[in-house]
Amino acid sequence: MTTFDQHGQRVFGAQINADNVHINKSDGPQQLMAYGRRAVAERLYKRAAEYFTEAIAKGAKGSDPHYYLALALLGGRRPSRMGREAQQVMARVEEHLGRALQIDPAAAHVRALWAAVKRDHYADRHDPGPSVADIEAGVGDIDPVHAAEIAPFLGNRENRLWQATVAVAQAGIEERKPNVRKYFVRTPVPPATGGAQAMMVAGGIGLALALILVIASLSESGYLCLAVLVGVGGLVLLVKGYGQYNALTSKYERDLAAAEPKPSDEQMDVWLHFDKFGVLDHALRHLDRELDDLICEPQLVIGPASPTEQAVGKDGIRRFSRYKFVILLLGQTRISVFSCEWDFVTCIVSNADAFDFRYKDITGLRMRQLHEAPQGGRLVITDDHGKEMEVRFAKVFEMIIAGTDRIAVTIDVQAQNAGAGLQPTGATATERLVRRQLDDVA
Repeated sequence: MTTFDQHGQRVFGAQINADNVHINKSDGPQQLMAYGRRAVAERLYKRAAEYFTEAIAKGAKGSDPHYYLALALLGGRRPSRMGREAQQVMARVEEHLGRALQIDPAAAHVRALWAAVKRDHYADRHDPGPSVADIEAGVGDIDPVHAAEIAPFLGNRENRLWQATVAVAQAGIEERKPNVRKYFVRTPVPPATGGAQAMMVAGGIGLALALILVIASLSESGYLCLAVLVGVGGLVLLVKGYGQYNALTSKYERDLAAAEPKPSDEQMDVWLHFDKFGVLDHALRHLDRELDDLICEPQLVIGPASPTEQAVGKDGIRRFSRYKFVILLLGQTRISVFSCEWDFVTCIVSNADAFDFRYKDITGLRMRQLHEAPQGGRLVITDDHGKEMEVRFAKVFEMIIAGTDRIAVTIDVQAQNAGAGLQPTGATATERLVRRQLDDVA
């Protein structure tokens, strides 16, 4: 079913993001939490806050509803970058982080986030408590996924939590390589072996009949020649049938081993989550930038790179074997950009580029629907049978700099399984944020 985004353009994938998901009275706490996490992944924090607020009102359990609401209220900004609204935002953030710790005092990720924003906000002012030291005293091991959520609030990449998250991202690469490949390999259908088995049965019957004829020839002549003919025929059928059966089953077993067991959809998302973090760390080092230099968290726009394979998971979400990453680091007057193509299967970066420019150099910023992709900009997708096909309908995030340079990421496609959902692209939040910054520096 075709939907439309906030620009009135067609969206072919069944997107689950803040632009087209609205709270229904029938939505339970778990569904609202899922919507909220998706909105956080898209960095659409205002809508995320609405989802988490409603989830809490409907009785969502545990500390995470309050933790994620605090994360959404921060909106990807450290308090020191919020200006006049910092005090008001921090009051609400601390209220919910405090409530989260009341529910689960051992929640290490809640303590880590609270300590990070407190250290940033109260650096040169009175801290009404609890103190950063008291909060950090209870911080134990933090789930790596939560660590990646907290990392942008740390100020620099030398922080222990940032380094630990990078280590997790790097450690998982070798473990996952043989498994990710299987996700994009079609699970084979068991072969039709009935014909081969029938030949083996017929051959066995022929050999048995030949044996009977041999026995009969001992008492009555004339059966021996017939026994030989029947035996040879049975043997030929048996060998031929066994050869066909063995070839079919051996190929099936090889194909099955190449396709199964597949990693779960959740595991694929976790691996991609850490790939994004690893590429972000590389981009910051390559561009020699620190989080302290930025006005907000780094902006990441992600989409399929060409050529790519695709697979639709059990959750109905389309995933790709190759991605294009564009990371934008927004400063007060300039933007630094790192773009690359990331092979999700082999974990290899290619076509990397890094540059920076002033906001006033941006001459175009849009998300547009392409019915005929420009030459050199087509997206080639390999279908379930290994056949390549070009995508003719695609939605593209596009930024034009100084009239010539162009940053473009495909963020929506129409291909097989057109009703499949899309992974978070980050394009909507990035477009809004850059436009707001363009207005501020105009």
